Amino acid sequence: MKILSLTKTVCVLWVWFLLVSLFASGINAAAQDQSTDKMVRTLLVSDTSEVTPGNGFIAALRLDHSDGWHTYWKSPGIGDATTIKWSLPTGWIADDIDWPVPHKILLRDGKVSGHGFDGVSYLPVRMLVSADAKIGSEVILRAKVEFLVCEYDFCVPGTKNLKLSLFVSDNAVPNKEVRAELAEMPMPEAGENWTISAVHSGDNIVLSVKADEAITELHFFSHDELIWHTVAQNFEVHKNGLVATLPIDNYYEPELELFSGVLAFTDAKGNYRGVLINVPIEEAGTGVQNATPQNLISLLKLIAFAFLGGLILNLMPCVLPILSLKALSLAKSSGESARAARLDGFAYAFGVVLSFVLIAIVMLIIRASLGAVGWGFQLQQPAIVLGLALLMMLIGLNLLGVFEVQVSIQGTGQSLTTRKNSLVASFFTGVLAVVVAAPCTAPFMASAIGVALVQSAPIAIVIFAALGFGLAFPYLLLSIAPATRKILPKPGAWMDVLKQVLAFPMFATGIWLLWVLGGQTGKDGMTIGLLAVLFIGFAAWAYGKRGTVWKAVSLIGLAIAGFAIFSLVQIPPGAASDTGKRGTSTALFETVDYTPQALDDLLSQDTAVFAYFTADWCISCKVNERVAIKKQETATFFKEANITVMVGDWTSQDPAITKILTQYKRAGVPMYLYFKPGTKANQGVLLPQVLTPAILKKSIEKAS
Repeated sequence: MKILSLTKTVCVLWVWFLLVSLFASGINAAAQDQSTDKMVRTLLVSDTSEVTPGNGFIAALRLDHSDGWHTYWKSPGIGDATTIKWSLPTGWIADDIDWPVPHKILLRDGKVSGHGFDGVSYLPVRMLVSADAKIGSEVILRAKVEFLVCEYDFCVPGTKNLKLSLFVSDNAVPNKEVRAELAEMPMPEAGENWTISAVHSGDNIVLSVKADEAITELHFFSHDELIWHTVAQNFEVHKNGLVATLPIDNYYEPELELFSGVLAFTDAKGNYRGVLINVPIEEAGTGVQNATPQNLISLLKLIAFAFLGGLILNLMPCVLPILSLKALSLAKSSGESARAARLDGFAYAFGVVLSFVLIAIVMLIIRASLGAVGWGFQLQQPAIVLGLALLMMLIGLNLLGVFEVQVSIQGTGQSLTTRKNSLVASFFTGVLAVVVAAPCTAPFMASAIGVALVQSAPIAIVIFAALGFGLAFPYLLLSIAPATRKILPKPGAWMDVLKQVLAFPMFATGIWLLWVLGGQTGKDGMTIGLLAVLFIGFAAWAYGKRGTVWKAVSLIGLAIAGFAIFSLVQIPPGAASDTGKRGTSTALFETVDYTPQALDDLLSQDTAVFAYFTADWCISCKVNERVAIKKQETATFFKEANITVMVGDWTSQDPAITKILTQYKRAGVPMYLYFKPGTKANQGVLLPQVLTPAILKKSIEKAS
C-alpha cells in the first residue's frame, strides 16, 4: 500500500510539475513578447480605410523604434530581416514587402554591422482585394510578424500576431494620415538618367556612378550580400562621375553575374534617397563602353545566340500556324520572277525584324517605369489573348473563303492583283509571325533576351533585331536564293485545297487561346470570349455577302466583338479561382506554389527543390511538362531523391515570378531551377530549356 501511495504521489507531483512548467513557459513567452514593446512598437495600418472589391491598396507594418534600437532590412548583414506571414480571407492576395531604402547600422566603434531601420519606419505591402468581397462587410487581415530588435550588439527576437480591420464598400476611402506618412519613407527610385556600371576586378567590384543631379554620402546596400558589409565605402570623383572599390564578401558563392541592390545618397536638398541598381557585372577591361576587342567578341556572341534562338523559333510549336501561311506564300512565289520573290522575302523579313525592334522598345520603356518585364508579357492581358483568338478565327475563315478583303490576310487571295498589295501582305505576315511567337522561348534565345534587358537601349535593340533576323532567315533564304526555290512544288489547283486545310490549324490555335483566356478570367471571361467568336464569325459571313446592307451588318458584328474585348479589360488578370495556383495533388507527385517565402521555407529545411516556371500560353512549357516533367519515371526519380517540386505560374502577371526570372537573367518562361539542400534562393542551378526525362535527371544529378 505504501508503494502504491508513493506511486500516486510521484504521479501527482509529475503532473503538477508539468502543469507548472507549461504555465511558466506561457508566462515567459508572453513576457518576452511584451518586453519588445519597450524597444519597438508594431502596428498594421492601411492607406485605405474602406477598400473596394477587385482593387488594390497598400497595407504596411509600422515600426516605432525606441531611441537607439533598430530592426533589419531584407539583406540585413549581421542580424535577421523582418518577416510578415499573412493570413488573409479567400481570394485576397499579398505581395512581398516593398522595402524602403535602409540605413547603415553602426556599432559603438562606428563600424557598419548591418542594414536596417530606426525611428518610425513603414514596411509597405501591396494588397489585392478579392473580386468576390462582399460590399458592406468587415474583414480582418491577420499577420505573424517576426523580427530582431537590437541596440548595438544586444538583440532580442520578437514575434507579434497583429490584425487589421477593413470595411468593404463600393467607394475606396483613403487614409490620408497613413498616406502622408508613407510618402515620407524613401523608396528606391528607377534612376532613369543615371549611368551605372559594375566591373569585377580581383576581389572587388568597381562601382561607377554618374548621376543627373548633385549627390553626396553614397552607400551601396547589396540585395544578395555580395559586398562585404562591414567595410567602409569611399566614393571618389573620377572622370565626371563617382567611383568606389567595394570588396566582395568571402562567403559569397554564386557566380558574379548581376550587381543588384540599392544605392543610397543625400541629394542637394538634404533628402535621403535611393536608386535601384540591377546591372550585369562585367570583367575588368571588357565593358561595353570601353569598346575593347574582348567586349566586341562578347557582344557578337550575344548577337549570335539571338540569331540562333530566332532560327530555332521557327521549329517551336507556337509558330506552327504562321508556318502554314508562309508555306502558301512560298508556293506562290515559286512561280514568280526572282526579283518578285526577293521583294516578297525582304518585305516579310522587314515585318519580322521591325516587330521585334518595337517589342524591344516597349519592353525597355516598361523596364524603365516598372523595373521588371519579361518575354510574353502581352499574353498576360486577357483582352490581348481574346484579340489574338479572334484574329486566328478570322484568318481561318478567310482561308476557307468565307470572306475576302482587298488585301487578303494570308496574302494568296485572288484580290492580290498588284505587287504593292502583295508586299503589304508579306510584311503583315511577318508581323503576325512575331505576335504568335510570343509564347515560345527557344534555346539560346532566353539567355540573349535576359542579358539584353539589362543592357543599354542600343545594345538591347540590336540583340532583338538579331532575334528577328533569325526568325525570318529561312523564308528570306528561300526568297533570295533561286536554287533553294527549285525544291518547292509548282503552283496549281492543289493550293486552294491546301489553303482550306490550313484553316483548321488556325481554328485550333484560336481554341487554345480561348482555353488560356478561361484560365485567366474564369467562366465569365470564357463566356465573353465565346460570344465574341460567335459575332466575329457572323461579321465575317455577312462581309462575304454582296451589298451595302450586309457590309453594315458586318460592322455591327465587329462592334459587338470589339465591345467583348473591351469588357475583358474590366476583369482583372488572374480573376479565375485557380489561376496561378498549380500546387495541387496529382497522380504522380505533390507540387507547391511558388512564392519567395515558400521557397525560403523549403530551403531552410535543407530540402532539395526543383522549381519550374510555366504559363498556360507558353506552348514550349506545356510540351516539356508533357514529355519530361509529368512522367512516371520523373516522378519516381523525384521521390527517390527526396526532391520537392515547386511550380510558378506566370499565366497572369506575378511580380514575384518576374523578379526571379530577372534575377536569373531570363526574360520569360519556361525556366527550370534546381536547388541543392542547404542552398539559398539566389543559388539555384539553371537547367536546360528543352527537356526529356533523361536530360532532366542527368542535369539535376550533375547539379547535385
